[in-house]
Amino acid sequence: MREGTALALREFVSSDAYALAEILGDPHVMRHTSTGAMSYEATVDLMGVAEADQADPGRTRHRLAIVQREGGALVGTVTVEREQYSSVYCHSIILRPHLADLSAGYETSQLVASLAFDVLGVHRLWFMTAVDNLAAQRLFLASGSTRDGKVRELYFRDGRWWDCYMFTILEHEWRARAHLTLREALTLLRRKEQEPQTFEPALG
Repeated sequence: MREGTALALREFVSSDAYALAEILGDPHVMRHTSTGAMSYEATVDLMGVAEADQADPGRTRHRLAIVQREGGALVGTVTVEREQYSSVYCHSIILRPHLADLSAGYETSQLVASLAFDVLGVHRLWFMTAVDNLAAQRLFLASGSTRDGKVRELYFRDGRWWDCYMFTILEHEWRARAHLTLREALTLLRRKEQEPQTFEPALG
């Protein structure tokens, strides 16, 4: 559906089940997700949902495989879901451990943004991540998203409630920086972080 330099997004096929189960069954990979590690049976069920989505004429959800352009190996998954008010929600970007770095995450986020804005034609793309997932927060900020706030106790897992941060990027914001390499994006982010913070006075 979308191709980058090293990675691409495509629809799932039934032969992806085993490779996907390896990824989703890894507790380390899934430690920041609401579900945690998934069984092979749960992965097969998820594949069935993805295939049903593909056949739905009124489709609003795209469960997609992240693959390497060279060789086509499946290395992760991402889900984007179209909502009301010209908005798309991007579920967790999940990558194999050897690719779970800022470079692969940044390229995937750019492919997701291209899908949202160029293909689905929406105005707003947003992400959620657990407050302790610092790598994902760094990724979303580098990609040009703005942290809009905290959602308290969004999901229950491992005996506790987890808070999440929301990040949003608008179409015109993404298009203004879609050409940036990861190095350029990080340079802009560092400059922004070094700028003095200003606060609006409280109204009394």
